[in-house]
Amino acid sequence: MALALAAGAALPPAGVDLLPAALLFLAAAVRPMGPGARPPGAGGAPSVAGGRRLGVRWIPLVALGGLVHGSLATRTALDDCRWSREAGSLTVSGWVREVEAPGRVVVEVVDGPCPGPVRVQGAALDGAARREGVGVRVQGRWVTRAQAAPGLDPLRAGVILARDVEVVETRVPGLGPALARVRRAGVARVERRFAREGDLVAALVFARRDGLSREVREAFAATGTAHLLAISGFHVGVLAGSIIWLAGRVVPPRRAVAAGAGAAWAYVAVLGFPDAATRAALLLTLVGVGRWVGRPVSAAGALGTALLTLVLLDPGVAGRIGAQLSFAGALGLAVWARPWTARAVAAWTARRGDPPGGRMRAALEAVVVTVAATVATLPFVAWHFERVSTVALPASLGATPLVALALPSVLAALVLDALSLPGAAVAATGAEGLLGLARVWVEAWAAVPGASWALARPDVVAAAGGAGVGWWLALRRPGVGVAVRGVVVAAGAVAGLSAWPVSGHLLRNGSLEVHMFDVGQGDAFGLRTPGGRWVVVDAGPPSGVRLAADLRRAGARTLDLLILSHPDADHVGGASALLDAFPVGAVVGPGTVRGAGPWRDAVDRAVADGTPWRLASRGDSLSLDGVSIRVLHPPPGDARARDPNEASLMVEVVWRGVSILFTGDAPVSAEREVLDRLGGVDVLKAGHHGSATSTDPALLDHVRPRVALVSVGRGNRYGHPDPEVLARLRERGVEIWRTDERGAVRLRVDPAGTWSVVSGR
Repeated sequence: MALALAAGAALPPAGVDLLPAALLFLAAAVRPMGPGARPPGAGGAPSVAGGRRLGVRWIPLVALGGLVHGSLATRTALDDCRWSREAGSLTVSGWVREVEAPGRVVVEVVDGPCPGPVRVQGAALDGAARREGVGVRVQGRWVTRAQAAPGLDPLRAGVILARDVEVVETRVPGLGPALARVRRAGVARVERRFAREGDLVAALVFARRDGLSREVREAFAATGTAHLLAISGFHVGVLAGSIIWLAGRVVPPRRAVAAGAGAAWAYVAVLGFPDAATRAALLLTLVGVGRWVGRPVSAAGALGTALLTLVLLDPGVAGRIGAQLSFAGALGLAVWARPWTARAVAAWTARRGDPPGGRMRAALEAVVVTVAATVATLPFVAWHFERVSTVALPASLGATPLVALALPSVLAALVLDALSLPGAAVAATGAEGLLGLARVWVEAWAAVPGASWALARPDVVAAAGGAGVGWWLALRRPGVGVAVRGVVVAAGAVAGLSAWPVSGHLLRNGSLEVHMFDVGQGDAFGLRTPGGRWVVVDAGPPSGVRLAADLRRAGARTLDLLILSHPDADHVGGASALLDAFPVGAVVGPGTVRGAGPWRDAVDRAVADGTPWRLASRGDSLSLDGVSIRVLHPPPGDARARDPNEASLMVEVVWRGVSILFTGDAPVSAEREVLDRLGGVDVLKAGHHGSATSTDPALLDHVRPRVALVSVGRGNRYGHPDPEVLARLRERGVEIWRTDERGAVRLRVDPAGTWSVVSGR
């Protein structure tokens, strides 16, 4: 029932059409009963099977109730003025609720338009303004960041780009600011007491991950141990378990559990009630109530009660990754840990003749628990992170006990330090030693070749479908063991993954696809040739992780060519990430040597990987699966002497008579240089994001485009696209497709030469 309510409540925030979903739930609820499900008074009492069917009938009705609950909550959230506020200057006052990253905080607005939490970012956020619980006055520009099906989180509506941030009060009254100051004081104590592993301690105890290096975050993500860096039920359980153990030395067990639950709620309140930690605190409370009244507590019943409570309080919880991972992992432990442990012990006993000893049994239980939690959370990890770790089991088996042993020492060090008692240094040193070992262990497994596989969401659906078919086939054969069933399910998942690229290729029917990805203020285009080969033109702004995920969703597994038009960060910022994420056949760029930062990083990455880096100029061309790609600009040997924009590669792509012109950030002078080499163009990539420095009237009159693609960020500070450029295009009847209005855009050209354009919104 809890899962049904959560599933129904999650549909409206995800943008699912409500009427078909409601009709589906109603149809499931009123389906005809079988002959064994006669109601009372119709020839006798209902059978056991009939009673079960009558009970199951409530599930779609509960899901329908969740659908209504989620719909009402979504409508209320959409009425928040943050979704409808136009971009522009504003001034707000409030207090710092959370520090998310360097240069980005969440401010609880008290005085200003749209009271409530809002993200603030910018260089104006100096050290004093990056302290939780302080009162601030922010002057800046409101920039909208989303539209269409925004869900239940108004923080997604936009961000304030701060020009000036003033600390107006160091101690804002109220419970919320007080809890934020407690968290800030704890982080400061961590930074003072833990010299070597303070970044890990701050992430483990106070969910402050802004101090972690990119390398550490990627290592934990690649090994499937990123949950150890996020506040979860594991952390709350370790804290509460420590309190229960200590309290159990002096008070009865029931009161010890109550003390553990109380400590868990206090900790969760300081953290701001994150989903996973709140789930753990609810479970501890239910266990405590059961102990207090002398009633047994069912693991599944407690999980269901906790899920029902959270969904009723906040319908959006069902759609958030933290809650999904937390409940999936806990459900996996509740359902599989005990029977799998019993089978493992039985198998050990059958092979060795004697049951496993204490240490061996503990090792078997640790393996089983890790496997159960990993299997249960695997679909959610693959869906949200689009990555599956192949070393999650050994990495978790080593890192989890080290972190579990370190956390009590961390808490002891912080408590002793706060009370100015001796022993804090000893506890901190021990904790840092354990966390250092955990870090080294995780980084070692992350360095293993093939430690993680990137998966697009269509791959996840295909694998899940194949696994479901395997499970169904295994159930049809009575007497099949668990091991054989697992092999069949795994084989089904592999079969689904293998069949998906083939079916996708057949569905595309040998067409040319051009994707304009929504990367904000930058350029990133992907070309899929009729033979399934991929060419990327520009890589967008840093960091490129989102672009790599979008390419995988579109079906890319390797990149035959990465074309970088010029060294500006909004065109090459994601190049290093693409070189990390995909095998790349070659990188092509102009001969300029003025690039630095992301450009130099991309060069270094290509050199390290042995990826060829080729210079291109006017006259160069190649053909991939019949798709002609020719370079129109810059002239040979001319790029070094030019400004990077003036040296931008201008590339024309032609297939089946359809011409697409990519102009990079080329200015008017460069556009005029190529007129004598161009005929008509069907699709024009507007130069420099629609800036007034490009898209010259002479170019438009010469090539007469039918469609203009404008890659631009919403509410950008440059004013792109320029109104005059848009007016030029409209005067000539050019259809304009913009990422800030339509999201990602896909153009498809079929073998007959007809083409169409669709958007993601």
